[in-house]
Amino acid sequence: MKTTIRTQAFIILVAGSLALAADAAAQHEEHESTSAGARSEVWLALPSWPGLGDLNPVAGGSFKGVGYGIGAAVHWPIRQRENGALLVGVEGAVMATGSDIPVYLDELLARDAYVAVSAKWMMGAARNVSLDLGVAYHLLDIAQLESDYNAAVEFESWEESAPGYFIGAGWDVGASEPGKNSGLSLGLKVHFVDFGTVRDEDIFIAPVLGRNAGDLRGPMYALQIGYRWW
Repeated sequence: MKTTIRTQAFIILVAGSLALAADAAAQHEEHESTSAGARSEVWLALPSWPGLGDLNPVAGGSFKGVGYGIGAAVHWPIRQRENGALLVGVEGAVMATGSDIPVYLDELLARDAYVAVSAKWMMGAARNVSLDLGVAYHLLDIAQLESDYNAAVEFESWEESAPGYFIGAGWDVGASEPGKNSGLSLGLKVHFVDFGTVRDEDIFIAPVLGRNAGDLRGPMYALQIGYRWW
């Protein structure tokens, strides 16, 4: 079964980015937030990637229309204006999309992980609506997995990394005043990234993707439902 050092290193990098929000959560219990404090957020993601559905694997079948994922972010205010505040920070997410493509193991998944430097322009009297922009680095693979995750059996058919960017918008539900709130957050991001041609780099038992399953690029849409705190 194939395991790459690059994949392991990238997973560690993403995990470190997600851990920033967890650390901020612990500190949040120790002191009251102020308008100068960091805005932290964790979320569940529902990604939808039309480009995955357009691929033509030689084994037949297709990827599902909606996937799942988790993410986290921490942003710090650097400029305050009467009509808004500019925040900059870091974020990361791991997302996966299943398929009905027939494979030797139980399921073929497309898995995307990214880390990003991003900015949020918070608007409104309560600073509860945001416009988002970020520059990201993605690592994507398509791999066969066993349903029994305790077995930790997988085979990676294809892997690629690429830079990209995203735009988005968010809403801090129920926010009453800037810099002093926590609760539900909703967001939508649109990712733009080009991974090039999808193909079988390695074959386990039988070809799955083939020599050219098509080009995979954005946009990828990600609906986020999460919890934020300042």
